[in-house]
Amino acid sequence: MSEQPLRPQLGIYGKIPSHGDFITQNLPTDFINGWNEWLQAVMAVSREQLGESWLPTYLTSPIWHFALSANVCGESPIIGTVIPSVDAVGRNFPFTLAAAIDISPAQAWEQKSWFFELEHRILQSLDDDFNLTAWIKELQENEIPWTPVNKISTSGSTGENIKQPWVIESNKDISFLDLLHQSYVQQFGRYCLWWTAGSEQIEPCMLVTSGLPQISQFAGMIAGNWAKWNWQLKTIRS
Repeated sequence: MSEQPLRPQLGIYGKIPSHGDFITQNLPTDFINGWNEWLQAVMAVSREQLGESWLPTYLTSPIWHFALSANVCGESPIIGTVIPSVDAVGRNFPFTLAAAIDISPAQAWEQKSWFFELEHRILQSLDDDFNLTAWIKELQENEIPWTPVNKISTSGSTGENIKQPWVIESNKDISFLDLLHQSYVQQFGRYCLWWTAGSEQIEPCMLVTSGLPQISQFAGMIAGNWAKWNWQLKTIRS
């Protein structure tokens, strides 16, 4: 018997201009703990790395969509969007709109229209007349359209000889996303996908990481100049 298709239930974490401290709702505690620890670390280290240019760089940095594998930042896979933000007294910290849902990052990445609407909604938190209570009610009562998907299950260990031929057995028609997911699991283990429409300093791009991005490399995600921060740059042109 096949599993029922899954749908995301949104939650929030971080800071917004209309409130003086952290706000959080409807996200797993283990995700919040890991996410907060990583964000605190990358904010502090990137500030040291970029010096006086950090603040304007951070405030104009890209909107990042993400899809995290299970056991990267808490037990559940997490999908969502994170934006640069600041609280009511001027303390800088990102704001995240996310959901725990048991699908692969590759499957999440295909939900383009869902993430497009997620970006529209999270940017509302920066409006001067933003009302958090009304906004949360709107999130709960008017779900973003989502194309139902079933969980992909894969087997095989990481670190195998990548040049050795594979046999991929399946009880269903194998899709491109199945192959992509298997390939990323093979190469990165608990892989994560990040993508953005870009900013003044960063072209539209996609990142593939093993777990959360390394703290020392996060500066590239807000400032660009990927090689400086030890990212391997690949280019696809039409």
